[in-house]
Amino acid sequence: MKRGSISALAIALGISVVGLSGCSTMKIAMNPKVPADITTRLPYGVGLYLTPEFERYHWHGTSKAEGRGLDYDLGSASKALFLETFLRLARGAMLVGRKPPDDNPGEPAAAIVIEPKIVGFGEEHSAFWRIAAYTAHIEYRTVVYDRTGAVLLDKVYRGDGEARGARTLDPTGNYAAPADIAMSRAIAALFRDLTQLPAAP
Repeated sequence: MKRGSISALAIALGISVVGLSGCSTMKIAMNPKVPADITTRLPYGVGLYLTPEFERYHWHGTSKAEGRGLDYDLGSASKALFLETFLRLARGAMLVGRKPPDDNPGEPAAAIVIEPKIVGFGEEHSAFWRIAAYTAHIEYRTVVYDRTGAVLLDKVYRGDGEARGARTLDPTGNYAAPADIAMSRAIAALFRDLTQLPAAP
């Protein structure tokens, strides 16, 4: 094979590899923690009304550093965070299939029902491998109902997270870390407001 043909083949292969890597997508799975700085507990049960849109919510972006797409599975992580937080920090937590009032006598009643929606998300990262700086923010619009269906709270809670330092070997972990922090901070702000509600057990 002639030298020119070999060079052309190498260039073509290089272009195809870049094209394939640009088309791949990193799936980002978060594992946010229950806020560690919360010591109070809610003295009543909480119902969580999680819509299918909330549970299946994904955010898509592009990684400048990796040259790949980003797919954040925010819905699954948010569902786990809301459940774990209120199982630990309330008298009890349960998934409910409707907003109150709940006219099904066979289901245990919750003092309040929380309906969260993801209304905002964003992330920033360096395009250079030597600089490890990742930030993320998330916004939950949260509506809280009492047993009669009256709205006790309707507010957007934003959490911001940042991760700096050496990049991990697993690139998805670099992107997940600040999102984990942001989600925990947002639910901590919500919880602090819930402790001020006049809801009865």
